[in-house]
Amino acid sequence: MKTKAKTIYFDLKHRILSGELKADTRLVIHQLAGMYDSSDIPVREALKELAAEDLIEMSPHKGSRVKRLSVKEMQDMLEIRKTLEPLAARLAAENSTPELVDELEKVYEKSVHMAQEHNYTDYSNANREFHQLIVEASDNTYLKKLLSELLSNERRTKTIFDLFPDVVDMSLQEHREMIQLIAEKKGKEMAELMLKHKSRSYDKLNNYFSNLLKEQDNDQP
Repeated sequence: MKTKAKTIYFDLKHRILSGELKADTRLVIHQLAGMYDSSDIPVREALKELAAEDLIEMSPHKGSRVKRLSVKEMQDMLEIRKTLEPLAARLAAENSTPELVDELEKVYEKSVHMAQEHNYTDYSNANREFHQLIVEASDNTYLKKLLSELLSNERRTKTIFDLFPDVVDMSLQEHREMIQLIAEKKGKEMAELMLKHKSRSYDKLNNYFSNLLKEQDNDQP
């Protein structure tokens, strides 16, 4: 049975990673205690655990607030995904099942509908679901844990589809190709396509974040 502190921790973590609790949102202990029908102690324990995972910042004078991802952190996450997702893609193709292909087809069709409506927020969610299915199919415990955390953290910032809607058509085209390669169990080709897929996103977002850093530097007195 989960302790009260664990229940609060898991709920707050979900709300942070889902983007429901935005960066810089204040987390006031007595307010959270009332919301969770708890005393202050379990809330403090939950907040300490979230701080240890670098999801919130705690200060004796300013209290606790949801941590804002730095540009460097976002760049680091992109680089890891660019490197590791091709491996997950190869393993997913080699482990391919008809059930996986069916699930990817369903998400793909949903993505097409979102793209037609120019609904880039929901398209981003469907895109994340597509990639999560591939990660899960890799059947590698450590790879799944690391990439799933990075995919969840993506919700805390703007995605490539929010910033560059023009990439949606190419994204859909490559997802279509990925489904075919997975169905045919072509691991090598799937890894190569995923590397191309992620490299393009990495380059565009990395340039965007690099420009942000330059602007921040220019704003310094």
